[in-house]
Amino acid sequence: DLELDPASAEQLATTEDRNPAKNLEMLREWAARGPGTASRRIVFHFNASPVALHGTHRLESVRLVRNRLEPDLRGGVRAVPTDEMTEIAAGLVFRSVGYRGLPVQGLPFDAARGVIPNVDGQVVDGPESETPLPGVYVCGWIKRGPQGVIGTNKSCAVSTVEHVLADAVAGRIHPAQGAGQSIDELLADRGTMVTSWDDWLLLDQAEQELGAAAGRPREKVTEVARMLEIIVARRTR
Repeated sequence: DLELDPASAEQLATTEDRNPAKNLEMLREWAARGPGTASRRIVFHFNASPVALHGTHRLESVRLVRNRLEPDLRGGVRAVPTDEMTEIAAGLVFRSVGYRGLPVQGLPFDAARGVIPNVDGQVVDGPESETPLPGVYVCGWIKRGPQGVIGTNKSCAVSTVEHVLADAVAGRIHPAQGAGQSIDELLADRGTMVTSWDDWLLLDQAEQELGAAAGRPREKVTEVARMLEIIVARRTR
């Protein structure tokens, strides 16, 4: 059975949240069903964050703090802890989102959210600021935190690129001074191996051959060093 608090689900609809209406409709439907009779159940605790693990010799409970969702003035929402605490019995805990953004030297950083502060991808000079840093942009999880799927990242990228183009047209991006050095020359000077689409085709062919020997469509090579070894070997054929 799937259980969730109706009031918790409705709170998601009272903010400037980006969740599709279809998802919210599904949550309302499940909330209206009430407790079931299955021997196993999944309980969703929306707008809550774990703050402590308790137990004497093993895990016995998890303490959660209730959050309220507030607009972040940048088109999204942020979770703000309240004084309300809840304790739930637990014998095992999994951390399912292990990503946390790291600071980049020379750029501001929002330590609370693990992101580089920005407005629609345009980096600003602090978490509570809207003053842009000209020519500096972010995208993906360092822009919005660990959320979304591949489709979310695509729309996120489009949003940032649109901002870059708008700034370029408006003259807010200053061109680099001097001729500079080509990327190929720079990587060659650093001894960095560069791979191409043709190289990927070589790796793809190798994986299919490995799979055929085992009666499968392909045998995926998972180590980057091994991938590069295969590419180098096949380049010389």
